[in-house]
Amino acid sequence: MNLNGVLNAILAFVVLNLCLSAHVEGLINPILPGWNPDPSILRVGSDYFIATSTFEYFPGHPIYHSKDLVNWKLIGHGLNRPSQLSLFGTPTDAGIWAPSLRYHAPTKTFYLASTTRYAYTAEYRLFPRSFFVTTRDIFSNKWSDPVYFDALGYDTDLFWDTNGDVYATWAGINNAVDKIYSIYQNKIDIKTGNSLTAAQLIFEGILPHNSSARPEGPHIYHINSTYYLLIAEGGAGPEHRSTIQRGPSPSGPWENNSKNPILFNGANMSLPVQDTGHADFVQAPDGSWWGVALGVRPQDGNFNHQQLGRETFLFPVTWEDGWPVFNNGQPISEHIEGVLEDKSPTSTYFNQFVSHTLDLSFYFLRTPYKAFHSLTARQGFLRLNANSFALGDRDNPALLLRKQTSYEETFETQLDFAPRDNLTEAGVTIFYSDQLHNDIGVVGDGNGGRMIVTRMNVQAVQGGPWALTYTNSTVATVNHIPLTSRTGPVKFQIIGNSTSYSLGYAEGNSTEFSFPLIIDAVLLSVPPVGGFFFKGASFGLYNTGNGKPSLALADFKYWKQTPQSK
Repeated sequence: MNLNGVLNAILAFVVLNLCLSAHVEGLINPILPGWNPDPSILRVGSDYFIATSTFEYFPGHPIYHSKDLVNWKLIGHGLNRPSQLSLFGTPTDAGIWAPSLRYHAPTKTFYLASTTRYAYTAEYRLFPRSFFVTTRDIFSNKWSDPVYFDALGYDTDLFWDTNGDVYATWAGINNAVDKIYSIYQNKIDIKTGNSLTAAQLIFEGILPHNSSARPEGPHIYHINSTYYLLIAEGGAGPEHRSTIQRGPSPSGPWENNSKNPILFNGANMSLPVQDTGHADFVQAPDGSWWGVALGVRPQDGNFNHQQLGRETFLFPVTWEDGWPVFNNGQPISEHIEGVLEDKSPTSTYFNQFVSHTLDLSFYFLRTPYKAFHSLTARQGFLRLNANSFALGDRDNPALLLRKQTSYEETFETQLDFAPRDNLTEAGVTIFYSDQLHNDIGVVGDGNGGRMIVTRMNVQAVQGGPWALTYTNSTVATVNHIPLTSRTGPVKFQIIGNSTSYSLGYAEGNSTEFSFPLIIDAVLLSVPPVGGFFFKGASFGLYNTGNGKPSLALADFKYWKQTPQSK
C-alpha cells in the first residue's frame, strides 16, 4: 500500500469512529406510539404496567406490560365486557376517561379506577360517577364488574394510607354553570365504594382559579414519610402541564414546589413534543425513578397536523431537596440521550387471519350489540357481516379498528365483496370519529355492477344565522369510479405521512394502485364545532347497509400496517 493508501485508510478509520462516537444511545419516545393518552404506571415486583384511555372505543383501557421500560406488550383491557362498559350512543371523545392503575400488596389485588361519560348535552352537564374494577391476575384479562364511588367527577385516584384508610381523590367542578375545577377527596369503603367521610376540597391548583385552569388527574403518593399530590393543569392543549405539592397527610395542607410546573413543554412552542402533562411516576427495583406522561407531536410545527393524537412518553425522575425532578428539568423529547436503549417501539404488523380469534390490538366503535365478525366462516379471511349503521352514525357500525402507530405508515388489505345494490358498501377508512373519517370502498351501482366510492369529510363553515351543531359540523364529499369487474378482489391502500393521507385501490391481481382521494391531515386533527380532540387516527375495515339490513358479505384477506419511525 502506498502512502496515499495508508493516509486514506487512517482517514476512513477516524471518520468511522467519529460517526460512532456521535451516536449516543438513548430512549426513543413515545414508548406507546399511536394514541395512548392519560397513562397511569405501576410496578409490581419486576413487572411494569401502564393503562391508558380509550374514550368511545371498546374494549376499554388497554393494559401494557414491560420488564425493562423499553419493550411493551399489550396484555389485555380492564373493561372488556358489556357488563363493565355499555357504550351505546356515546358521543365522540366521551366514554372512558383517564384511568388510575394501582396495586394493594396486602391483598395482592390490582385496582383500575375510571370514569365513563355518556353525554355532553345541557341536561347532562354534571359529571358521572367514577368506579373501579379489580383482578388478582392482571395477565388473565379478567376483571371484576364495576364498583361505583358516590362522588361525581372524573380522573379518580385510589390511595391506601399506612393505617389502612383508603382515599378516593378526583377532579370535580363547583357547579354545572361556572365549571370551576378543583381536586376533591374522601375516605371510602374499598369493598363497596361507599363514602366514609364527606367530600373535601383539598387543592385548587396553582394556576388562576377559573374555568380554564382545569386541575385534574390527581395522584397521591407516600414517599419517605412525605405525602405528594401530582396533578395536571391547564386544559388539554399547549398549556397542559404537571405540578406537584407535598404535605403531612393525604389531604394536605400542601406546600407548593417552587419549581412548578415540573413538566411543561408549552413554554417553547417550537419543540417537537407539546401538550405534555397528565403524569404518573414509579420506582424501579434498582432504586431509580421513572415517569410517564402524555404528549403530542405536531408535524412540521403545525398543530393542525397531530393526527396520532396524545401518546405515552417515558422519562427519568431524580430527586432534589425532597422533590421529584422530571427529566432533569428538561422538556420531554423524542430521544433522551443516555437513558435506557435505542429501540424503536414501532414494527410492521401483518395479520393473515389464520387464527380463530382477533388479537388484542383491535377495537370496535362503542360496545357491539352482537358479534358482526368471524374468522371461521371462511378460512383465511376476516368476514364482516354488515349492519344498518354507516360510518358516521352515532352507534356501533360493523367497523373494526386498529390504531395508527407512526406518522409515516402504510395500511393495506384485500377485499372480496359483491354488493347487492347501491346501499351495500364495504371498504377501508382512516378514522378519528363519527364526524372525522375518510373512506374508500366498493359499492353497488344499482345495475348489478360495482363502483369505487370515496368519501371525504371536512369541517363545515357556518353560513347565515344558523349555528353549527354536533350533527351538522362536517360536510361529506362523495365520488364514484366504475370498476370493470362485478366480482373478484380489490386491494386497498392508505398511505399516511406527516401532513396527508392518500387513499387508493387496485382491481383484481393488479399491483398498480390508483389514488383518487388525497386529504390533508387537518381533517383528522382539528375537531369540528362542539367537538374535542382526545384520541388519534385509526385504520379500519367496514361493511354497511347504509341504513338498511344487508346480506352482502365482506371478506378481508389480510391486514398489513407498515410504519416508518419518525
